Amino acid sequence: MDLDADALHTLAAYTSVLLGVAGPVAALVYSIRVSQRDFWRRPMMVAATLAWLAVLGAYVSGSRLVDAEPRLLDDPQVAPHLEYADRLLLPGTGFFVLALLTGFLNPRTGALRLMLPMLLSAFAVVVLALILLSGDAGMRELWDRVREAYQ
Repeated sequence: MDLDADALHTLAAYTSVLLGVAGPVAALVYSIRVSQRDFWRRPMMVAATLAWLAVLGAYVSGSRLVDAEPRLLDDPQVAPHLEYADRLLLPGTGFFVLALLTGFLNPRTGALRLMLPMLLSAFAVVVLALILLSGDAGMRELWDRVREAYQ
């Protein structure tokens, strides 16, 4: 296995777990704290952008790792991680676009004032769950490989 691709994906995965949690949490705070939305608007947009970039980086580095080592597709320990990662890309992109749209519009009245934060919160919960599930499955697989290498 290519050590550089493995190390790159491990770094990207840890980054996506850290930043991928920060984006949805900031979006949830933005949505819940109605009186402080002006304060949380920019941090939410920055955190959502960083989260999306981190998830995209982990997805691309994981795809390159699988291309370099196709036998990973047959590994039953890697399968859950790959499934969650594949499911994460579309909602992650939707979350990113919705976070930027909500942040730029920052509606103060009307139906959008309620609808955009509610939709943003729903996407945030889905993305948060998929990031945690994918990260957990990937890290379990990584530690199993490390344990096997040193036994």
